[in-house]
Formats: sequence, C-alpha cells, structure tokens
Amino acid sequence: MTTAEVPSVGDLLAERYRLEEHVGGANGYRQLWRGVDVLLHRSVAVVLRSPGGEDAAPTMTAAVAASRAHVDSMVDVYDAVDEGRFAYVVREWVNGSSLRGVLERQTLESAHALELVASVADAIAALHDGGVTHADLHPGTILLSEDDRVMVTEPRNEPGNTAVEDVRALGATLYACLTGTWPRVVPAENTGLPDAAHDEWGRVLDADKVVPGLPGALTKLTADLLDHSQTPPSAAELAVELRRLAETGGAEPAAAESAAPTSVLGAISLGRRLSGGVSADSPPVGMKRLAVVAAVIAAVIFAGVVTSAIVFGGGDDPAGAEDQVTGEDTGADTSDSEGETTDTAAPTEVELTADSVRVVDPPEGDRNQNEGVENVIDDNASTGWTTNTYRGDPNFGNLKPGMGILIDLGEAREVSSVRVQMTSAGATVGLLGGDEDPGDSSDGDQAIVDGFTVLADQVEDADTNIELKTDGEATRFIVVWVTELPPVSDGYKLTISDINVFAR
Repeated sequence: MTTAEVPSVGDLLAERYRLEEHVGGANGYRQLWRGVDVLLHRSVAVVLRSPGGEDAAPTMTAAVAASRAHVDSMVDVYDAVDEGRFAYVVREWVNGSSLRGVLERQTLESAHALELVASVADAIAALHDGGVTHADLHPGTILLSEDDRVMVTEPRNEPGNTAVEDVRALGATLYACLTGTWPRVVPAENTGLPDAAHDEWGRVLDADKVVPGLPGALTKLTADLLDHSQTPPSAAELAVELRRLAETGGAEPAAAESAAPTSVLGAISLGRRLSGGVSADSPPVGMKRLAVVAAVIAAVIFAGVVTSAIVFGGGDDPAGAEDQVTGEDTGADTSDSEGETTDTAAPTEVELTADSVRVVDPPEGDRNQNEGVENVIDDNASTGWTTNTYRGDPNFGNLKPGMGILIDLGEAREVSSVRVQMTSAGATVGLLGGDEDPGDSSDGDQAIVDGFTVLADQVEDADTNIELKTDGEATRFIVVWVTELPPVSDGYKLTISDINVFAR
C-alpha cells in the first residue's frame, strides 16, 4: 500500500466515516482504524484492505454475510465499501479485551471454556449458513466485551478455506482456553500464544497431559477436533455438544462414560441419546450477556480498569495492538481483616424503565433537550440521547454548570458503579447522588446542582466507555453529570448511548 493510497487521520470515507486513529496493521494490506460515524454519532471500527476490486471480493461477500448473521456473538457489521484502490468494512467498535489477552494471563476453567467456545461456534454456524467461512479464527479475533459478550470479529472468507477448517479452529481455540497454548496443527496468524507441546512423534499432547485433572470427555473431544483423520461435526452441532458438556464441567454422565465413544461424532451422538434428542436449533443462540464472560473478565481483565481495547485479527499487527488495557488494581476484597469470607452480596444491574430517567438542565438551560433520553437505558449502542451543539467553549458555551441524566433507582440502593457509553471521547463526566428529586423544573435542576453529593469524581477527557466507581453509599437518585463536551466539527456536543447501574 503506497503512501498515496493510504487514508490518514481525519479523512472521511463514504462521506460519513471519519478516521480518528490508526490502531494496527501498519505494514500490511489490512489495517484497523478507530473511526466515527458522523451521521449516527457513534464509534466504529474501519477494517481497511488494499487493493480493492477483485482481490477484496471475498472480504466484501463475507461482510454481507456477517451483517445478516443476527447472532449476538458476531460483531455487528454496518457497511462494506469497495473503492477500487482500497476496500473497507465498517463494524461496531468493541471495548474490552481479546481472548488472547485473557489467555496470556491465565487459562479458563472447563465450564467457562466450553460456554465461551459454544458462543463462538454460534457465530461460525451463522456464517456457514450464509455460505461463507471465517478463515481467521483464533484467540486474537475473539473479543470479550465490557458488556459481557463474546464477540467474533468480521470474517476474512479467504479462498480455499473450508467450513471444516473453521470447526478445527474452534477445537484449537478450546485447547488454547484450557492450556494457554496454540496447537499448530491448525494454522493461524499471530495468535500471540506459545506453541502447544508435542510428544516424541510430533503429535499435540492431550490437554489433560498439559493441565492434569481435566475431564476425560473434554480432553477426548478436544483431541478429536484436532485430529485430521476424524471428520468433525458442523459448527451448530458442536455448539450443542459444548453446552451439554458445560453442564457437568466437561465430564460425561456415568452412563455415557461406560459407552466410551471413540470420536467426536460418537460423543455427540451419545450426548443426543442421553439428553433425549437435542437438535442444533435448541440452545440459546448468542446469549447477549454471558455469565462466563462476566466471570472471566472480572477475574482477569477488571482487576485493572478496562478503558478502551480494540482488537484486530490481522497477521501484520504490531505486538500489543490487539490488547490496549490500562488501569490500576481495583480488585474487590471479599475477606475481612481476619481472612474470613464475608457475606457481602455481589452488585447486580438495576433494571430501569423510561420513567426512571430524565434530563437535568439547570439555568441558564433552555430545557428543550429531553428527546431520546429513554434511549440511554435500552442496551442499544446505536441509539442515545444527544445534547445541542454549543459553540465557543466546551463548558456548554459557559451558559450553565453542566447537564446530566437523573436516574431514579426506585428505592435507596448501595450503588457500586455506573457504566457510561458515549459515541465520542473527550467529555468530562462524574456521578452525583441524592435522596429525593427536587422536581423536573429549572429550579429543581439547580437544587440538584447545589444539593446532590459527589458519588464519583469527574473523569476528564473521558474515553467512549467509562466506569464510574463509588464507595457503595446508599442513594435513590443518581445523576450522570457532564461538565465538558467533546469537540465536533461545528462546536461541542455529546451523545450518551447507554447507562448501566450496578448496585446491591
């Protein structure tokens, strides 16, 4: 890709996608950019390929198939454009970490690994139903998002790749989850993990030889998926088997153990008989919020505060481009000074309705910016509440001390944290709390400014996703409070896409 062909920061593609930051793939024919959809005011990932034209046709076909997959474990693909000199796919911007980043720190428990790979298999099955293959499946192209989802990045659909190879890659991913190593019998670019150990004949060691104590059925399944002499099941069938084994932590029921199946297909067939005829359509496809992801991220990633991690599964990525996780240790201590476990309940997400939220717009606010406020609690990043555009100064044009979203929790709750997702970085955001709403009026909003206490200090120049942590103080009303807006082309403006409140 020559310098003349490469877009640069600030370029506008298709008259709507502004490139903000080059993330990875500096020297290859694939690049990843962080961008902004200026029409919908949301962050996007732009995956750029050069050249376009005939060479990019498989990628364009795969992007269309991915956009139609309708599986929560596949990243949302918004657009695919071929300009000849280069082509690009526009997809959702995922905050969190790659699976690779997790496995570099620790392996997963059997049940967690099975559930996670089952969700990945859902996405692969959807692609196969659409007539394309992924062709680039490994821990670097599987994301664990901050909102508790397993996400598979957009497929490459390289010529010559087959559905069987994708399923073998699922087996290799399961092996990696259990052992922290990648079996090279399944080729993959830039997995970032050490090679799996081999025996004296060059065969990959069984997973239980690397991690003693793994269940035999799980070890057998993984080995069969990596065995090129075995014909693997479809991705949909594999997802069923993985979830069946996850129910027992990877161990077979006693009746199944006595049957001792000798292959993956035998294990799956036996599992169907024991469970009364499970079909590939029966499991929940792409669960949006996955307990396994929450457990994995809580144990590994959120020991440090995840700010903005972007993952790109290209072979030319520089080291570390896939995992940009920063922060300091904030792990929760569940033991008292004597080392005994306490009975403190874990915080849960507060269920909110449209009646639970309203805009706070103190003087000299004109109180005409209420439209769309209910969108901040709909768990849909493509919708949100947007301020007016202010000129002259990011502090709301120096017209007022700030604006915010008031949230009624229904009763006093011990709030532990509030997650705020925005479409642009650069705002200053904090959290206020109070025992009562002084009224939906200009005077009432001023009373909030004067009387509510600070629950979480303001974050300056905030990223698009932040987590505001509190000391657990009980309060009924909280306010996501914004005092500075990020810049846009004609002034300063902010869109808040989602707010999630976690409390005891």
